[in-house]
Amino acid sequence: MTDAPDFLVIGAARSGTTALTSFLGEHPDVFVSTPKEPHFLAFPGGAPRFAGLGDDDLINRGAVRDEQAWRDLFRGRSERRRGEGSVTTLAHPDASIPAIERLCAPGCRLVVMLRDPVDRAFSSWLYLRSRGYDAGSFEECLAAEDERTRAGWSHMWQLARLSRYAEQLVPFAAAFGDRLLVVVQEEFAADPTGQLRRVLEFLEVDPDVDIDPSRRVNAAGLPRSRAMASALNTFRRSPVLRRVVTAVVPQRQRERIRSANLDKTTVDPATRARLAALLADDVRDLQELLGRPLTMWPTAAVANGPA
Repeated sequence: MTDAPDFLVIGAARSGTTALTSFLGEHPDVFVSTPKEPHFLAFPGGAPRFAGLGDDDLINRGAVRDEQAWRDLFRGRSERRRGEGSVTTLAHPDASIPAIERLCAPGCRLVVMLRDPVDRAFSSWLYLRSRGYDAGSFEECLAAEDERTRAGWSHMWQLARLSRYAEQLVPFAAAFGDRLLVVVQEEFAADPTGQLRRVLEFLEVDPDVDIDPSRRVNAAGLPRSRAMASALNTFRRSPVLRRVVTAVVPQRQRERIRSANLDKTTVDPATRARLAALLADDVRDLQELLGRPLTMWPTAAVANGPA
């Protein structure tokens, strides 16, 4: 099927998927859809209208709600590999796995990127704040997560749940076996060239193409200037402005401008300890699933206990 993807970057959110799909999109034999996250496979019956703070901007406006519109994203492409990068795919396995099996090309390959689960959750909160959505402190958002999920807030506000990787990944591993590749974000950051090569080899395209996977993409942090953040967010939410600016300013320059307005900050140590303890059982299950320890993660040290 030339109107169906044959690879997917399925998540996890705030683990480097935007960067990875950006790098893959630079390969001459790889096509990545626009939008990068159509969100269709998680909601093949039509995406719900999420009701959370910022959800209109974060997902409602961009979600592709019709199968034909989703197929049209890939129609007529001649590249060896065609794919998309919706993190909702991993977050909703019960819906997305049968959708992949029914709608994607035979033999479709899946790539998942995972990072330390506490760092992922905190990065998601930072991202929301940088987009201008202040629903409380990190701790307040964690406390309100279940109530907000019941009230229809989107996956982006499920800070702890989306960091329970094994819970989401087990059914994908069972369904797709060796057609699923797990990439650890911290290992990608330590060896971007080697890890990108690993992904390209998994997709069976030339791994020796000149791509620089060391640059930062979609960085997180608290905005230094609210005025600058407001201006950037106005640009994102205006289709007309976005078309004009993207036509004139290269993506790398836009990313440098956005990153320059962000202050790096870290999660409170007490909060980290509490959340790491909450996620410890899932980290243990994930290590068993992968067949190796994740010693590069501070949360894994909590999960594994004293040496």
